[in-house]
Amino acid sequence: MFTLVTVPTTPPDPDLRSRAPQSRATNPAILTFFALAFGWTWMLWGITTLIKPHAAGLSQAVFIVAGFGPSIAAFLVVLLFAGTGGLREWSRRCLAWRLRPIWFGAAFFAAPLAMLAALGIHRVLGGVVAGPTTARPTGLVILQFVLVLCIGGPLGEEFGWRGYVLPALTARLGWRRSSLIVGAMWGLWHVPLFYIEGTGQTQMPMALFLASTVALSIVFARLSIGAAFSVLPALLLHWSINAWSLIIPIVPNGGSVRPYALAMGVLFALSAIVFLKPGPKLRT
Repeated sequence: MFTLVTVPTTPPDPDLRSRAPQSRATNPAILTFFALAFGWTWMLWGITTLIKPHAAGLSQAVFIVAGFGPSIAAFLVVLLFAGTGGLREWSRRCLAWRLRPIWFGAAFFAAPLAMLAALGIHRVLGGVVAGPTTARPTGLVILQFVLVLCIGGPLGEEFGWRGYVLPALTARLGWRRSSLIVGAMWGLWHVPLFYIEGTGQTQMPMALFLASTVALSIVFARLSIGAAFSVLPALLLHWSINAWSLIIPIVPNGGSVRPYALAMGVLFALSAIVFLKPGPKLRT
C-alpha cells in the first residue's frame, strides 16, 4: 500500500464547510448510503457468478445493473431523508452545466495525457510500447466510448461518490479528509471485481489499485469543488479514464505492469500537489 500525505491537523476551511451542499445529509443518511451502495452492488455481483454458467446473457445484464449501486443509493437516500423537494435541489446541483470550460477540459484531457506520459517514461526506460489496444473502425470506437459512459462506471457511480457522499462529508470534515474517506470506500467497493473472471481488475495489482482510488479521489474532490459540486466534470473524468484505458495500453493484460505503475506514479504526484495546495473555497 502506498502512503500519500499526512492529513493536516488544522481545522477544515469554515467557509467551505458552511456552504457545502448537504441535502439534509445526516450521519444516518450517510451510513444508509454506504449500506445501500455496497449492499446493492455486492449482492448482484454475487448473483452474476452464480448464474453465469447457466445464463451468460442474464449474468452480464445483472452485472451492469450492479454497477449502478452508488447512484441508486444516492437517489434513494436523498429522497428518503430530504423528500421530493430535496431531490429536486440535489438534481439541479448535480446537473448544473454552466461552469468554466476549464473544468470540462481538464476532466477530459487529464487522463490520456497522464497515460501517454507514463508510456513515454516506460519507453525511455527501455520498455516496449504496444500499439493501441483497439484497431476497430472509428464508428465502433465512438460506440465504445458511448457504452463506457452509459454502462461502464461513470453514470452508475458518480452521482453517489461525488454527487452525494463527497459534499455530505465535506460539510462536516472538510474536503481533504472527505476525499480520503471517499477514496478508501470507492476502492473497497471494487474489491469483488478482483475475484470475478473477465474484469479489468483481475489484471491489476490490488494494493496499487486501492491506492490509486484514494489518489484519484483527491483529484476528483478538487475538481468537484471547482465545479461547485456539479457531477458533470466528475462524470467526464471518470468516463475519460475508463474509455482511454481501453485504447492506450496501460492496463497490464498479462504483460508488463510497469506502464500501469508509472501511470499511477504520475497520478500520485498530481494528487499530492492537489492535496497540499492551499484552498480552495467553494464558490456560490
